[in-house]
This record gives sequence, structure tokens and C-alpha cells, in this order.
Amino acid sequence: MKSKIILENFGPFEHAELEMKPLTIIIGRNSVGKSMLAYLIWTLAITTPDPEELGEITESLGATELANKILEKVRKGQTPQKDLKELIKIHIKALPDALASSLQELLQRTFSTTINELIRKGKEKALIKIETPHASLQFILKENKVETLSSKHYTEFLNNLKVNVPRPNLLRVAYKEAYIGEKTLTSMNDLIYIVIEILAYYFAIAFNLFFATEEMIALLVDSRAGITRTLLKPYITPRIAKGISYPDEHFISLYYRLAEKLAKGHIELSIAKPLLKELGYNLEPTFESGAYTVYIKMWNGKRLPFSHAPSGIRESLTLALALTSKKEPYTIIVEEPEAHLHPRAQRLLAKLIAKSINTLNKRIIITTHSDYLIYTLNNLIALSNTPEKIKKLGYNKDETLNPNTIAAYLIEPHNTKATLKKLKITEEGIPENEFTKIAEELLDERAAILT
Repeated sequence: MKSKIILENFGPFEHAELEMKPLTIIIGRNSVGKSMLAYLIWTLAITTPDPEELGEITESLGATELANKILEKVRKGQTPQKDLKELIKIHIKALPDALASSLQELLQRTFSTTINELIRKGKEKALIKIETPHASLQFILKENKVETLSSKHYTEFLNNLKVNVPRPNLLRVAYKEAYIGEKTLTSMNDLIYIVIEILAYYFAIAFNLFFATEEMIALLVDSRAGITRTLLKPYITPRIAKGISYPDEHFISLYYRLAEKLAKGHIELSIAKPLLKELGYNLEPTFESGAYTVYIKMWNGKRLPFSHAPSGIRESLTLALALTSKKEPYTIIVEEPEAHLHPRAQRLLAKLIAKSINTLNKRIIITTHSDYLIYTLNNLIALSNTPEKIKKLGYNKDETLNPNTIAAYLIEPHNTKATLKKLKITEEGIPENEFTKIAEELLDERAAILT
């Protein structure tokens, strides 16, 4: 399902529209806004409603009285179809303002700044709009606050919600034919649990990528190697922890979650083997100091803690684990996946990205300025249109990329603003103009030197 972010006067962008597909690529030179976009996508993806704000709004709309009515009906074995739908409708109505409250806090934590500093210089306000085929939400950033400007709810969701009480006290809920959950209702907390399950399903249907939980969306920051060496410890001293940014804190937590998944067999590591072999190592998950972690078995037999591994491994290991996790994270946002990797390793990483999309249904968003990575991705796109050459050239079908599943953007600076340009994806891949320009400049300079 298409998911789109529309920005006005946010950061360096006067206006920008970014549609996300299974693979979204953001290209651009340093300091033009690639990281800012990646961080914003992640922030929107992990924003969940402020529970206190949500509770206050729904209470004012009569939620408690309605909830007690539902509890009484379920206790008697009656089906509260209409009442439960009305309760969910109240919560959906309250969601935009509860999300705005959370988004305000998360933007400040993610970017380590005030809301006003995120507004384009010289402007009084910024707009962030999330748009899907089913729903939309628009937030306004002004006077150090985030508020809801407009919203469009997915009204068909309630029409397809099915409620059943198989026996007294047992409430079962489904969406169309898909099971959402069931709960024996003995208290208000039990009903709250069911409401949360329904709202989570609503977000998944209505907003797809956005408003999930931190476990569902991974952000791999561009300082992976440094964080791994200095901060990757189960217990960090308060003095050090105080200076860690929220994205870096998330990365540390992500590593430990993935290390545990690896130890418990929830990682499809076989599809990452070519990359690991190229970098000369194998993995040994272990449990120590109260947490799961990974040791590196190098090609020369040396065994190293992950924090002491070579920089290319420290950059790519957590990414490889995220790409091959059998379940969450379902969306992976990574800055400069090519960092500290030699060209052949970048080529294998591109193939791993394709496999992750095709076999594990991951959604991947990358920022890059690597010509090797783009050239390889282009080869994988071109191969998808020449199936007779796939095996002949040593590839598998799941290592190719359908051009319809890719969105690519180029960020360019123009005076004091950044422009986000959508690139046309053809059967040959992504336009390579920006990279070939650099190569031509170097060749021209060499010719001038030698003649």
C-alpha cells in the first residue's frame, strides 16, 4: 500500500513529497537533508498515541459509560456489536490529538532540539502530512508545539469489524475474516486490552507504515561503528547515558533484541552468508552480563567481542541481522548502508537487500551516495526484466528487483532550500546521471593534468 509524507517548510525543505515503496532510496551529497528525512520517517513510524491525552479525550466523549455497558452485555453473554463499534469510533476520533501530543515529544527527542528549530528559517510554521489510500493526518508545527491541523479517518474499518460473544464473559473480535483477538472480560482493564488490539489493527490497515511501535521499525544511524565500539554495553553509566541521542539509544536496544533473536533461531542468517563470508567472519551468539550479545569468529580463527570487530563488521552486522529477522523489524531505515564496506561487499549487501524484500517482505528505506550500491541495484532491476540471464550470471530470482517496487529520490540544494526530486525508475534502473557527472569531472581534470 502506498504511504506518502508531504512536507512544507520542514528543515531545509520548502516543499517535499516522499512516497514509500518496498525499497525507497534517497540519494544526495552530504548535508542536504537525507538524514533529516530518514529520522522524520522513523519518528512518525514509532509515534503512538499519548495514553493520558487519549484517555482524557475519550472520557469527555462518553467512553467510560459506553465501556461499562459493553462489560455488562458481555457478562450476560450478549453481543455488544453496536456499542463496541461506537467505542472504537470515539477512540479513532481522539487519535489525531493524542498522536500530536506524542509526536511533539518524539520530534524533540529524535532531533535533540526544539520544535521551532525544525521549522525552515524565516517561516512561522511547518506542516507534516501523512497520506495513505485509506486515511490522512496533517500536523502543524508552530510556537514550539505540534497540533493536528486536519484528519481523514478510515470509516470502512468499523463496517468490517466483527464482534462475537461465544459464551458469557468472552469477547472475540475480527476484521473481515482476519482474527484480531479475544479476551475474557472480568474488569475494565480487560476491555482496554481489547480496545488497544483493535486500534493497533486500525493503524496497520489505515496507516500501514506509520504509528507502529519501536520494535516494528528499525533505524540504523550513520554512526553505527562508533556506537558499537563505545556504547554497546548492557549497562551504561548514567553519565554516558545522559549524552546519548534517542536514535543512538534505539540502535543499542535494537542490537540486543536482534542478538537475542539470533540466539533463539529467529534470524534467517543463511541469506546473509555471502556477505559474512566476504567480510571474513561468522557469528557466535552468547548470553553474558544479563544480555544476549554476539561474538565474531574471524577468518583467521580469532574470536572477538562485537565491539572489537573491524569497522566494516561493526557497520554492517546489525543491519544484516535486521534484514534477515524472520519477523520484526518489518521496516528498516538505514543511513549509508555502504559505510566502511569495500565495493564487493556493497554488491553483496545490495543482493541481501533484494532478498530481504522478496523473501521476508521487509520494507527498506536507505540514504546513500554510493555509486557502487546504486550500480548494483540497477543491475538487479535490469535482471528482473531479463529472466533468461539470471542463472547464467550467477544470480537467483529472489536477488532481482522489480522496478515497480522501488521509489528513488534525489535531494539537491538550491540557495537556502533543499529540493526533493523524484527519479523515474525504468527497466534499466535508477538514473545514474549524478554519479556519472562526478566521474566525468574527474576524467576531465585528469586529462587537463596530463595534457
